[in-house]
Amino acid sequence: MKDSHRLLIDLLDADDVLAVGSKAFNLGRLARLGIATPGGAVIPDHVFQQHLARAGVLTTIDQMFGRLDCLKIHELESVSVDIRGRIAGTELAPELVGALADAHAARLPSPFLVVRSSAVGEDSVEHSFAGQLDSFLRISSLAALEAAIRSTWCSLFSLRVLLYARHHGLRPARMGVIVQRQVDPLVSGVLFTRDPTGRQAQAMLAEYCEGLGEDIVAGRITPNRLRIGRLDLELAYEYRSEGTRALDEDTQQAIKRIARIGLRLEQQDGVPQDLEWCVTGHGQAIVVQARPAVSRMRPVEAPKVHWTNANIAENFPDPVSAFLYSIVKPGYAAYFRNLGLAFGVSRARIDAMAPQLEGIVGLQGERLYYNLTNIHAVLWMMPVGHRLVEYFNLFVGASAIPSPPMMAMGAFSRVGEAVRIAVSIFWQYLFIGKRVRRFEDRVDAFARSTRPADLAGKNAEALAADLRGFLHIRLEQWTDAALADTAAMVCYGLLKAQLARGLGSGDHAHLHNDLLKGLPGLASAQPVVELWAIARGIADDPALNAVFSNETPDDILGRLGEGQFGDFARAFADYLETWGFRSSGELMLTRPTPQEDPRPLLRLLQAYVRTEARSPQELSLIQQREREAVTARVAAELTPMAAWRRVPLVSRGSRFRMLLAATQGAIKLRERARMKQALLYTRLRHIALNLGDRFVECGSIPARDDIFLLTTHEVQELATGQATSAGLSALIESRRIALESATQEAPGDHLVLGPGQPWAAAGGTPPRKQTAVREPELNGSGACGGVAEGVAAVILDVAHADRLKAGQILVTRQTDPGWATVFFLVRGLVIERGGMLSHGAIIAREYGIPAVVGVPDATRLIGDGDQIRVDGDRGVVELRTR
Repeated sequence: MKDSHRLLIDLLDADDVLAVGSKAFNLGRLARLGIATPGGAVIPDHVFQQHLARAGVLTTIDQMFGRLDCLKIHELESVSVDIRGRIAGTELAPELVGALADAHAARLPSPFLVVRSSAVGEDSVEHSFAGQLDSFLRISSLAALEAAIRSTWCSLFSLRVLLYARHHGLRPARMGVIVQRQVDPLVSGVLFTRDPTGRQAQAMLAEYCEGLGEDIVAGRITPNRLRIGRLDLELAYEYRSEGTRALDEDTQQAIKRIARIGLRLEQQDGVPQDLEWCVTGHGQAIVVQARPAVSRMRPVEAPKVHWTNANIAENFPDPVSAFLYSIVKPGYAAYFRNLGLAFGVSRARIDAMAPQLEGIVGLQGERLYYNLTNIHAVLWMMPVGHRLVEYFNLFVGASAIPSPPMMAMGAFSRVGEAVRIAVSIFWQYLFIGKRVRRFEDRVDAFARSTRPADLAGKNAEALAADLRGFLHIRLEQWTDAALADTAAMVCYGLLKAQLARGLGSGDHAHLHNDLLKGLPGLASAQPVVELWAIARGIADDPALNAVFSNETPDDILGRLGEGQFGDFARAFADYLETWGFRSSGELMLTRPTPQEDPRPLLRLLQAYVRTEARSPQELSLIQQREREAVTARVAAELTPMAAWRRVPLVSRGSRFRMLLAATQGAIKLRERARMKQALLYTRLRHIALNLGDRFVECGSIPARDDIFLLTTHEVQELATGQATSAGLSALIESRRIALESATQEAPGDHLVLGPGQPWAAAGGTPPRKQTAVREPELNGSGACGGVAEGVAAVILDVAHADRLKAGQILVTRQTDPGWATVFFLVRGLVIERGGMLSHGAIIAREYGIPAVVGVPDATRLIGDGDQIRVDGDRGVVELRTR
């Protein structure tokens, strides 16, 4: 709460339950989550306590609660009357009256106001105080408002409340008072997310009446009753009183939105919910009150947490070190938080999602996983959140998770925030190209200041400053790159939806991907082109060709100093200087780069020299021509009249071309940002290793690579002298053992665990091959259309890519940018993990390689040397023979 001494606190800031009471706190939480409420303010408990002191009843109240169990009913009633009389007879403090006058005139504009109790403990999990405390409706004057506030305070000491307190062993003496505008609803009601009668486990129960709903809460009428499916949100009348009109479509949809809110709160709190709600004109859904319903029902099972390594395993395929995890975990939290702020989402809404943001990723079996439950919760906070969840799953290749529907941001109460978000998003993407260039320039500047050759001359404090510079970029200046990710994700999803609408029902996945083939100027393709040019130079030089055909990479390295190979040596050195940061596992930090160990790159050059494959440029040009032909065909099908098709925005064909161009541009921008990410992380590796050297020199750690077994915080403290090396050896050894143990058995790709529950290894390593009969087809997602048949080459590490033979089909677990150099050598591609915008999918489309991604257990079910058929149009891999 921003100011605990204020006389009136906006409900949006009501985040201290002891100060404002449970009901106000609950309403504040709803507002911070973007759920529409009537709005308003709360008079906090400290104002109530001051009024009790002015009324001279504090001592009486203490004495009463000290003897609460001993007092007879008539004695308790006498004390109650005395306390309430003195509270009601004491005028409100003048400063409070002034604040109420201002609020009545300006901050709470409405024909009528409502005053509601918000005692500490009211509407809580343990005690609801349902019907015990008073609320007052239709307040139109300042005098009536003052009287209602005093009466609400009095109700805390009514005989019924004191008897309720004695029965439950409570001492209710703290209270906030809520002042809200009164809503003029068409329909009002209550909703239970779990049927309180226990008759239908898969249905929610709603009771409603026309107009205000106080008669339902008070039990003065028999309300209409609806059953609402927990899974499909279908409405079914159980009872409708005679003369009551059927609900119109707008109201039905509003009730479904309220049901989603209830399910969302139930999922977050782990207990059924009891909501009071109303629907105003034009189907606006407003939640008046939300409280746990466990006083009448059993708690529901704690919600499960869904973890996935889809997409994230592409970048981080191995168990991660303490050093890397201390960067990645806050990095992902900052990524989503800063992106939300850039899009204009209010800081209050971002703060409300702090637990989910801090838990975007986590470790299972020492490997990185997305917390899909938290990511979905964060995305739901944005406009059209349900679409963003769908696009994210498509983006990374994650499966939909069976969670209850959640409330999208579209129904939130502050229109100004919606306008700000729309304007902010437009502004960010108006200059998206400039923003990505700014990110590139920032990384290039950092790379120039941290050249590996220059780091050897820096001391530990200077290297620690470089580490802080990296963290500043990663945690505070990454939004320009994140914008490219988001643009690629959203545009790809929108393009898919546009094709489905424009071309009718049917599977357009292959068409969708054909439109993204052969994109010119793809940043990740340039290293491949330059390496191919070096290989052609080797092939054209008989002496050099003989060396590469007959000698080992170690021998080749030893001969680079010979004068006759000077041109190759210079070209190879230039390549390493320019592109030596690109390699498989480049973000893991613990793997040597080609600059450090060029032998895998030399083996790849040997494979290039042996192959008769077309050049990367030729393959890309072929795909570019096919893409242009498909684009023209789709545009003509969407808008047959050529002249009309050329009118911007008006025709479906022109809108299709605009969205396609945006999608292609976003993918290219994303690849540019990822290229710089690789450069940045490679520089970080060298900074860390040089720090390791300094620590070894002073005896703090045994070996330079041990630096990766410390967190960045521990490294910073050690480098700046804020901590000593005492106990470091034992800490390093324990973390080393944990990492080594994690390599023995890996969790699955998708995990469903309880909150806070870690994955536990079952013991033993699963066999490489299944002994059971294999299914004839394996299913995944088609990432690039076409059909390829050939011999499978199961390769798990790009370092062994020299085993590939012409015409084989590559089968691997996941790919990262380091695999780009081998893709154009293969006939087809099968990947266990990844989505439509994973690196493997993008490069496969660049070269027109039939590809299926997201094939579970592909490397286990397909044997090296198997004959297989890859159908990229249908997303199917057919297993032919062993």
